This record gives sequence, C-alpha cells and structure tokens, in this order.
Amino acid sequence: MTATVAVLAAHGRSGRACVTALLDAGYQVRAGIRSEAPFEPHPLLTTVSCDARDPAQVAELLEGASAVVSMIGHNRRSDDDVQSAATRNCLEVISSRQPKTRFITLTGTGVRLPGDTIPLFDRAANAAIALVDPKRIADGKEHVRILQDSDVDFTVVRVLKLTGGRHQGTVRLTPNGPAELFTPRARVGAAVVAILGRTDLSRALPVINGTEA
Repeated sequence: MTATVAVLAAHGRSGRACVTALLDAGYQVRAGIRSEAPFEPHPLLTTVSCDARDPAQVAELLEGASAVVSMIGHNRRSDDDVQSAATRNCLEVISSRQPKTRFITLTGTGVRLPGDTIPLFDRAANAAIALVDPKRIADGKEHVRILQDSDVDFTVVRVLKLTGGRHQGTVRLTPNGPAELFTPRARVGAAVVAILGRTDLSRALPVINGTEA
C-alpha cells in the first residue's frame, strides 16, 4: 500500500517543491493549501483546504497520513508564532494516534546545536535576520523546543537561504553543518523524500550541505 504524506503550506514555493518531489517518488500526498490549488491534477494528489492555525483543519489534512511535512515559513503577512502554533496543532493530532505520525519540518540555521560548524556567511546572514526580524528566529527555535519536549518521531531540516532552481544528485545531510549558502527548494523536497526512507534521523536536526557525488 502506498504511504500517504500530508504537507502543510503546500501552496508556497517550498511546499510546491516538496509535493512535486513526493509525487515523483510515488507517495500519496494530501496537500494543505490556503488558496487556489497550484497543482495540475495527479492521481496520487489530494488537495485539502487547511489553515495550520485551525486544529480541526489540521486534523482533516492529517487523516490517513503516516507522515506530515511542514513547509511553513515566515513572510510579511504571517503571524509571529506561525511555526510554533502549527506545530502544536499537529502534535495535538499526532499524540492521539498509534503509531504516532512522523513529523518533518523545515527551519533556518538560526536554530543552533552544540557542535555546529557555522561559516562566516552563515553568521552574518543570521545576525542580519536577528536584527531586522528577531521574532522569525525565535519562532523557529520555539517550534523545535516544542518538538523536543514531545515524544514524536521528528526530523527538523535546517537550511540557510532558499532559492529556486533545479536539484540534481543525492542530498547531503550533516548533523552539524556547515550549511550551503543557497539551497534550491527542489533540494529540500529531495531531502524530505530521503528522510522518509531513513530510520537514523529520528529526533534529529540535520543541515542540508549540498549534494554528494
């Protein structure tokens, strides 16, 4: 039976790239969208209207899914706590299920771990974000804290700067970086597919570090 993956914020650029990668890998996808569906019809795709701040809509999106992927990020219109609020709503659904649904989420390298290798360009970029939008970094850290305090099987994918463009090759995921300067959103989608096929990244926060030869 084909596994089903739910995707939060599937209408965004990262969400669309993730949905594409999952469909190409043969997963059934339940895509949570806030506006008109940006996808062509596909036999493995179901779109669900979902505001991640609405627990009932999140529960509907996760129906039948063995994993949920959050591609929620911050923009000028989003609430300051959008990541942490969505994470709490997902955990409320997941906590009542056995086996618990796997949770994969995307955040920035402003979320640090002891032992991280942090290049100068990474320090500079996150210092600038902390100066102009500190709540963005705070929310990323808070949603990770919520996951770490839970008992769910989670993986947090960390990147520095997302871009468009293509991805080729095998994604390199390292426990402590360093992050590449620019990560194509298509590579994030490929990373999600790779993580779904692995069992060694439970409760881990890997950094995307380019591709392997």
